[in-house]
Amino acid sequence: MGIFSKGSVEHGNKQEKTPELFSPDTVTSANLADIERMMAHNLLISKLCSAAISTTKLPDLKKTVESIRSDHLKQLSNLLEFLNKGKEGAS
Repeated sequence: MGIFSKGSVEHGNKQEKTPELFSPDTVTSANLADIERMMAHNLLISKLCSAAISTTKLPDLKKTVESIRSDHLKQLSNLLEFLNKGKEGAS
């Protein structure tokens, strides 16, 4: 049944909510694996950006790469903060 099917158009494309298996604040092992991968990628990108910053002589490129590096470090920091909140909440 597509979004333009007769039933969807007549009922405003509303669907009944299905019950969630876990509450929204539950972190599963799959979630932790995803967070671990995101942290690893952000750390790798930050290291690569640091290497690029130290080797390039073009100021505009340095500025752009530094911006990318700081964005990834911020995301890494946010993930650590999220994990620390979960750790404190579990205690």
